[in-house]
Amino acid sequence: MKYFIQPRAYTNSVIVLSIALLLPLLSGCIGNGPAIHEYALYSIPEHGSVEQRVVLKRSIMLMPVGLPSINTNPALLLRPSLPALRPSATHLWAGSLQQQLTRVLAEDIRRRKIMQTVLTFPGPRFAKPDMLLEVKLTRFDGDLNTGFTCTGIWTLSDNQQKHVLTHQAFSATVPVTTGDYTGYVAAASSAIAMLSEKIGAYMVTPAPKQP
Repeated sequence: MKYFIQPRAYTNSVIVLSIALLLPLLSGCIGNGPAIHEYALYSIPEHGSVEQRVVLKRSIMLMPVGLPSINTNPALLLRPSLPALRPSATHLWAGSLQQQLTRVLAEDIRRRKIMQTVLTFPGPRFAKPDMLLEVKLTRFDGDLNTGFTCTGIWTLSDNQQKHVLTHQAFSATVPVTTGDYTGYVAAASSAIAMLSEKIGAYMVTPAPKQP
């Protein structure tokens, strides 16, 4: 009986040589792709003096900001007209947009020096904030020419008495002054600052006296 042995060493050498020849071509294809740009929201300093601002000796916890499902995509969203919506392939949010919104909104509220303690969920262990702030955005996008639009609803609750203090709608459109993605992010950050301003204004408004 005769046996035939397959020349595996020769076959393996051919495979290794083929991969070695293809790697430079694949690297060239990857390296020539479009550049990716990442952006982060940031807190906007409040204009004007805050020296006479009364700090409420209370604590507030901001829950994670709710977003439309389309905004879970890391791409910056362009809306040249309603209802058209186009995600950018090369301009992205640097990390979770929900986390950025929650962090920046909390920073903006702190800057206003209204509340003594501003926490973000889940906060420190065993935290029992006096108030809870819930924000649900229904739109967070814009256009490089017309402006950035932010709409939503915010709810402020008394966490000690377990009842809702107010439930309000919010809407703001901020011009994109530079006409580019840097201006887009600046306008988005300004819209969040405007939301914090509205929330802060409610906090310092005296409650109506009971008859």
